[in-house]
Amino acid sequence: MAGSVRRAAMCNCSTKLISDSRAARHAARRHSGHKAIAWPPEGSIGWHVILLREVSLADLPILSKLALPPQLEAADVLALRDQLAARVAAVLRPKGRKRADSEVVLPEGLEPLDALPPHIDLSWRRFDAAAKELQAFRARRADALANEAHTASDETEQNAANADADDRWRTFEQWNAGAASLSDDGESPSPSEARWLYAQLFPAPEGLRFITRRPRAQWTAMVQRMSVLQGEKAQAVIAGFGGARHMKQLAAAHARFGKAFGFTAAVVQPAGGPSDGRPQWVAAREALRVLLQRIEGHADPEIAGSEALVAFLLGPYVELSDDVARDRRRTRPKKDDPAPTPSP
Repeated sequence: MAGSVRRAAMCNCSTKLISDSRAARHAARRHSGHKAIAWPPEGSIGWHVILLREVSLADLPILSKLALPPQLEAADVLALRDQLAARVAAVLRPKGRKRADSEVVLPEGLEPLDALPPHIDLSWRRFDAAAKELQAFRARRADALANEAHTASDETEQNAANADADDRWRTFEQWNAGAASLSDDGESPSPSEARWLYAQLFPAPEGLRFITRRPRAQWTAMVQRMSVLQGEKAQAVIAGFGGARHMKQLAAAHARFGKAFGFTAAVVQPAGGPSDGRPQWVAAREALRVLLQRIEGHADPEIAGSEALVAFLLGPYVELSDDVARDRRRTRPKKDDPAPTPSP
């Protein structure tokens, strides 16, 4: 009785059986083409077997039609798969293997099984495979989104590196111009050597325009100028006019620019990830729906332990349905509340 009530609660339809024996016998005669059938005692197993054999399957009522909650999410399905997997593992115990102390104690009326009933086992394997496909898609999509975020951070770093290099070159130009504008006082290095360095780095009419070029053109121009700065004569000017700190910061900005834009370290743009997971989602939902129907349909008062097995396996789905229903009630607006404005 408890199993029948549970099955009715699990199904979103009404179940109607042919209970009138006279009407059933009449239907059997009409579809079988026989004028009379030798019926076993009414209500016996043989009576039910002949009834189901003789009546056309097309005329039998649909006994169960399960509709999954529309609010069901992919995370719900994947978590439900894990719960079902744990219960399937708990109920399976091959012959000859003793129960370990760490194993789950099965509910009363449910004995360990060597294997799931074939129709349940096949549907379980299909659902498990579909759920794994859905989970793999979600993992690929999460990885792609993370790569996109990383790419965005790379672009931010490029902008920052470009701005840093531009500022350092402007500062160095101002320092070099200051040294070149000094009058000759007989000390070494002389201001004329500073003017030489300025002409090497910022020749007219180019000046500082190279820092406004596209990254590749700017990088090529900067590399040429940095090679000048590494020379012995340029180093003497830098040291003699106190430009060591300017040079150190310029070199750091140059290295940052080269790394950010992939001139000194490879920068690989990640390939775009999957975006449409509807096929995996639909397949997982349908496989779950079929599995639940197979489990629910296994319950039979005349098969010992079948109702206990059904209740045990369907337990996680019953909990999930209750959770979804509670969430729906919490989010449902009250009559006095204004209707929420739909998001664009």
